[in-house]
Amino acid sequence: MYFTICIPAYNRAHTILRTLESVKKQEFNSYEVLIIDDGSIDNTKETVIQYIKQNALDGRFQYFYKENGGKHSALNLGIEKASGTFFIILDSDDWLAENALSNLYEYCKKIESDDSFCGVMGKSVNSEDGKMIGDLFDLSNPVSSYFDYHFIMPQKMFVNDCFEANKTKILKQYRFPEEPGMRFVPEAWMFDQIGVKYNLLLTNDVFMYKEYLDDGITKDGDFKKKNIKGFLYHYISRIENILPNKKLSFKQSMKLQVGSWYRYWQCVKLDKKNEGPRIRHVTPIGYAAKILYPLISYVIHE
Repeated sequence: MYFTICIPAYNRAHTILRTLESVKKQEFNSYEVLIIDDGSIDNTKETVIQYIKQNALDGRFQYFYKENGGKHSALNLGIEKASGTFFIILDSDDWLAENALSNLYEYCKKIESDDSFCGVMGKSVNSEDGKMIGDLFDLSNPVSSYFDYHFIMPQKMFVNDCFEANKTKILKQYRFPEEPGMRFVPEAWMFDQIGVKYNLLLTNDVFMYKEYLDDGITKDGDFKKKNIKGFLYHYISRIENILPNKKLSFKQSMKLQVGSWYRYWQCVKLDKKNEGPRIRHVTPIGYAAKILYPLISYVIHE
């Protein structure tokens, strides 16, 4: 099995058939599909099971139901169940481009045996206007990392909502934090940590179409306030695990540290019930960011 395609879903009976159909139509057939139903209360379960039976996809398309715990918890289960060499996250309102897996396979083969790489990063298209999302990668050096993607590249170009396939054996070394009532942890919590150690092979080929629905998880204006605990885990990991382990210029390091500490203190301030995790050791820069928080808030914007 070469690819594991993980489809986390919550109340997506009205979109998931398009997602599943885009996979079934792929010419490349060394894959498994794991549909992780994160406690849907619509008819997602019935829709998926009926589709699997009607198309005789038992075994290749597998449905799993779990209590609602957020997308990060669904991904934990998908990674645990995965048996493919590479792992793809395909949201239940998005779909694969024609022959995406055949094309992707050619790139994955190039890095499959190279332990310095975690995966391949390509491009997505906004289904509403048909335009590629983000700027083109500079392929004169098609090697980057999640660290570069999240911290370095945005300073020079617009990058967002890319398509990725990562080695499953690497993802299995990590697990998103799960706690009762915590419904969201940014995926960057995991992929930033991976980016400290591993590279990505870049391509400007399009592999996926994305649809931005009004009920998407990040459309809520109070999204961060409602998910403070998950964001605290993310920013604590960034400060404790990410920034100390990457060589940066002094200017880059200071900018990233101040920005990360600012966002940490922002979350602490929003954590009215004092339920979220906290930094164990506050650095001098962290103390400075706390003291200057009101001033910094006028300069740094989310």
